[in-house]
Amino acid sequence: MCINCTKALKNAELATMSGMLHDIYSYAKMDTKDHAHKGATLAREILTSLQITNDDETKLICDAIYNHSEKEVVHSGFNEVLIDADVFQHCLYNPMFEIMAHEKNRYEKLKLEFGVA
Repeated sequence: MCINCTKALKNAELATMSGMLHDIYSYAKMDTKDHAHKGATLAREILTSLQITNDDETKLICDAIYNHSEKEVVHSGFNEVLIDADVFQHCLYNPMFEIMAHEKNRYEKLKLEFGVA
């Protein structure tokens, strides 16, 4: 397999891990206050105990989790994937819920980018 293909697959795996762990603090503690920052710490503990990522991969995942609530700020490409997925999840989960003001602009851009009417 080509080096770029291997890297892309690894990044997809790491992005999946960040997605699965990004709200871990909220679910573990039933508390959403500062959950992104606290969740990054909890995710680091989990990943370290499982020993399934190296230090660089753990940092990449935890940085994305730490920043995923900052919807108005543009971050690294890896972090943006998690932020965009989080916005889509919030906006598409239940169409009866009003889209939160801090997610509205990003959601409109994502709909255009992905051709979602």
